Amino acid sequence: MIKKQTWALLALFAVLAGIALFLKYKPSTDTPVEGEIPLATVAPVEFLFPAEEGVVTSIRIENREGDVIGLERGESAWSITQPFEAEATQASVEEAASQVTALAILNRLELDPAVVGLKSPAYTITVGFSSGNFITAQVGDVTPTDSGYYVRKEDGSVLVVTKYGLDSLLNLVLYPPYVETPTPSPISPTETAVPSATPNPENPTATKTP
Repeated sequence: MIKKQTWALLALFAVLAGIALFLKYKPSTDTPVEGEIPLATVAPVEFLFPAEEGVVTSIRIENREGDVIGLERGESAWSITQPFEAEATQASVEEAASQVTALAILNRLELDPAVVGLKSPAYTITVGFSSGNFITAQVGDVTPTDSGYYVRKEDGSVLVVTKYGLDSLLNLVLYPPYVETPTPSPISPTETAVPSATPNPENPTATKTP
């Protein structure tokens, strides 16, 4: 009777050991099937000016030569504040402002800023937000692939930022969004000026002498 119980216990232990080994060494269901392409892990996109700061309320851009453009969002429209106060073309400024929070960071680099034109930046951009914060970024050289600009943030980090979106901002310095003022229309060729009357020498006007 004891032998039968012993054999039964041994058999039970053998079954349990087999189950444990199977669970330990069974193929993982996460192992990719041969020929199947695993899904790539997509890294989150970072932006130079984060949208979390709110609505863009002001933009100031100055280039290395000292040219500057300043823009400020009022209650109903954008206006130019630098180099002098003037009315702004709303469509042009809104298009540029929409690019501010869409400037994607393509890469982060560990290098000397002077090597990529950031010792004397080509442009300095300062953006104000409805959060009350102002963020400044310096723009250096264009990358060798012509796909981005080298940019330095206030914390000293050197980044590569997409060129397409940044160009729309930098062009505000080259092409300020002033509202065009009407120019006087030229005189039509059919219109002639009426000459003023001149005295006729053959019929001079008599003058009275006191």
